[in-house]
This record gives sequence, structure tokens and C-alpha cells, in this order.
Amino acid sequence: MAALRMLFDGLAVGQIVAVNPARPVRGPKYSLKKGKTAVLSAEEARKLLDSINPSSNVGLRDQALIALMVYSSARIGAALKMRVEDVYS
Repeated sequence: MAALRMLFDGLAVGQIVAVNPARPVRGPKYSLKKGKTAVLSAEEARKLLDSINPSSNVGLRDQALIALMVYSSARIGAALKMRVEDVYS
């Protein structure tokens, strides 16, 4: 969009076109939202982990994933990309 506007600006300055038709067109608005990542206290993390039923494979998976995220402060995308070799004590 900016390149097209610059092209028509040059054509208008050189009097090849009478008016720049791209002048009233606005570019996209960019908004940047800065948020806070919530941090769980030790009690909240324990309560969350205890609320998951570990009797099924899904429960064990959820407990392991949430424990990994709480322990490493990783977001879900980073936690899902981790391998066993990435975790050490």
C-alpha cells in the first residue's frame, strides 16, 4: 500500500496525474496490546494439580503438562515443543 501511495505521489508531483487517488486511503492500523502473564502461587498450582483426576491417561497427561508449565514458566506452545531431553534436574 505504501509503495502504491509513493508511486502516485511521484506521478502527482511530476504532473502526470492531476490528483493522487491513493492519498485518502489510510493504511492498516496496528495495535499492540501488552498483557501480563498470570503467575500461579504454589498453593494455587497445588490446588490446580490436585483437581485433575490421574486415574486416566488424559488426566496423567494434563497433570504432566500443567506441572511442566508451572515448573518451567513456559507457555503452552513452548511446552508442547519440548522433548524429554530438554527437562533435567
